[in-house]
Amino acid sequence: MTIQSFLCALLPALLLAAPLCAAEPLTAAEIVRNDTTEETIQPPQTRAQAQNEETRDWSRSVVSPVPWLTVEDHVLTVYDESGSKVFCCVYPSLRLAEDDASPLAKALIAWNAEIGTSAWHSPVRRESEAARAERGTLPFAYSDITPITAWGRVDERVISFFMKGSSYAGGFHDIPHISAYTFDCARGRRIALGEIVTDREQLITAIAAAFEAQYPGISQREDFPGGIREALLMQHPADQGLTGFYWYIAADGSLIIYYPVSTLTSYAASDFSLTITREDAPNLFRNR
Repeated sequence: MTIQSFLCALLPALLLAAPLCAAEPLTAAEIVRNDTTEETIQPPQTRAQAQNEETRDWSRSVVSPVPWLTVEDHVLTVYDESGSKVFCCVYPSLRLAEDDASPLAKALIAWNAEIGTSAWHSPVRRESEAARAERGTLPFAYSDITPITAWGRVDERVISFFMKGSSYAGGFHDIPHISAYTFDCARGRRIALGEIVTDREQLITAIAAAFEAQYPGISQREDFPGGIREALLMQHPADQGLTGFYWYIAADGSLIIYYPVSTLTSYAASDFSLTITREDAPNLFRNR
């Protein structure tokens, strides 16, 4: 075979192989075309289950404390083309029994729609798609899980509850995901913290006192070199007012303030849940 005839035979083979060599990686949009999405409903866990550390399921909501308010969890799962789970999301929905017309019922319907839309369009789900486009298969499914984990005051005037969950988008550990809501039943609207407490300074003073009472010796810990009050002032700057606090109203009317891990201290330290009663801070609360 001459060199000329060899090159003539080789050229078609090179042309056929060229598209394989030049193929672009799939985009996130192309990857999700063959995904399968499944949504199921799961009932909440009982209060007895939630109070037992051995049976507690942190991916499930806790049953409502009253029969006229019901909760259920939606479990959204995404599978890739091979059937492997690549994303899971858990979010609750609330409804009033035999009532869909009152201001509160309409507020809860709107809240359900907001929570559900956010779940379906979760940033963690988008991150899962981007990671698969960049690296192929995932070693672990990404997740975005935030059920109702504690109920506070629930009566004819106020509904208050707390949602403690987490999201995982790769890395060594998940990230805390916290929400809390307090509704005015008569008006069907969310209650702002400014309607409960007088001002930021009074609140920070009450939180610092609650830290000292409920976590003795915390000011001496190396996590707080300037003291707990200084840490709170840095966490809640004056220009943010009363925003940035995770809070809800307890069944007895006390104010619950929550700080997730790595908020005031390092990730290795614990989270903090503080109870502020009206007796402890009589000048803090507005009349309600």
